[in-house]
Amino acid sequence: MSLVENISGYRPLKLIAEGGCAEIYQAEDVNSKQHVAIKILHPQHHQNPNEHKRLLNEGALGMRLRHEEYLAKVLKVGQVEKIPYLIMEFAPGKTLREILRERKKLSDGEVLRMALALAHALRYLHSQGVYHKDVKPDNIVVNGTHSIKLLDLGFAESRARSFFKRFFDNSANKPLEGSPAYLAPELIRTKQASPGTDIYAMGCTLYECATGSVPFTGNSEQQIMTKQVDLYRRAPNIGSISPRISVETQRLITRAIEKHPRKRFQTAEEVWLELHRHPATRHHRTVV
Repeated sequence: MSLVENISGYRPLKLIAEGGCAEIYQAEDVNSKQHVAIKILHPQHHQNPNEHKRLLNEGALGMRLRHEEYLAKVLKVGQVEKIPYLIMEFAPGKTLREILRERKKLSDGEVLRMALALAHALRYLHSQGVYHKDVKPDNIVVNGTHSIKLLDLGFAESRARSFFKRFFDNSANKPLEGSPAYLAPELIRTKQASPGTDIYAMGCTLYECATGSVPFTGNSEQQIMTKQVDLYRRAPNIGSISPRISVETQRLITRAIEKHPRKRFQTAEEVWLELHRHPATRHHRTVV
């Protein structure tokens, strides 16, 4: 199991996820016997200082954001043989992506409960001056006790860093971070994150929960991003695809994926308040 076996105090059990930048193992704390997740840099990036910096930045942000129930907690940041790793809260269950592959769509009540949890998590993140930048079904775990965890702060950015990039950093030559199907038009154009760009990604995720598809599809990432930045292109009507999704839920999702930032919800707090005005919300107290 590569370097993860050399991390003192933890016994790796199995590899549970592998991405382009990191590997994630389920492991046991040898003292407490509790299960944790260990995120360690993928071997192909061991010599990449930018990926070292990204994982350590994720760990630093995660240690600061340990008091939100809908975020997977970072418990420890360390290095083994100069390779960074994170010890994280283990979030059992299936990803929302896996659930959508199995079921294609969620019910109106389930979409609402997902919206409440995501709005809660983003409200906290933004209050701490952090933008997630990668809200999507792959980064949401739903467990058997009907709750969710928003994962992966790998692309997350502080408000101060975003401000710095806006005025002092030449971001035009830097790669765009995130998944094209969930990127707000202004994020694609400027590479500058904001509360509104996270809200757009949340809206795309909820649209996918409601309809079984993201708002804009394509045969390539470039084709998808071209549709995203086209301010005159609208997503297919939710009600025509999923008639059982209530008009109120449709309106909320449609506003969250408004192409013009000023027409979108301005804050996660605003989304939260709108959800609590929804006639069905008070009847749903758990998530999916």
